[in-house]
Amino acid sequence: MKISRLKTKITLLSSLFLLLISCGHRNSPEGVAEEFLFRYFIELNQRGALELSTGLATDKLNKEIELTQNIRMLPNLDLAQHKPFLDYELVNRQNRGENSVTFFYDVTIESKNGEDYKRELILTTILLNDEWKVNNFDTFLK
Repeated sequence: MKISRLKTKITLLSSLFLLLISCGHRNSPEGVAEEFLFRYFIELNQRGALELSTGLATDKLNKEIELTQNIRMLPNLDLAQHKPFLDYELVNRQNRGENSVTFFYDVTIESKNGEDYKRELILTTILLNDEWKVNNFDTFLK
């Protein structure tokens, strides 16, 4: 019971922190990467993540939106009950010139049934018209 409350508190604090970041994401590689991660993994909001994307990332998100459209339209679908607990850690950052930064995250996804999934997330941001966008992202089994 105490562990469940602690997880709830951590989730709420993490959500609050990420909400503060997302209230007008900082125009930086880190800011857009963190906000993308929040929208995509925590909110399960591909359309929200789409606003922060360009290039291949946009193509991937549009494909996911197309593939999940019928499921999301189900009348009794409650996404809140499917949202996993997510923990992530920035492991590495590689600057690729002045206009591109790649981030490497270790991600742990804990589903509602208590199973843990470990992933590595690689997310690339680029500077496009004075605005940082996510250009590509991939997850790999860890």
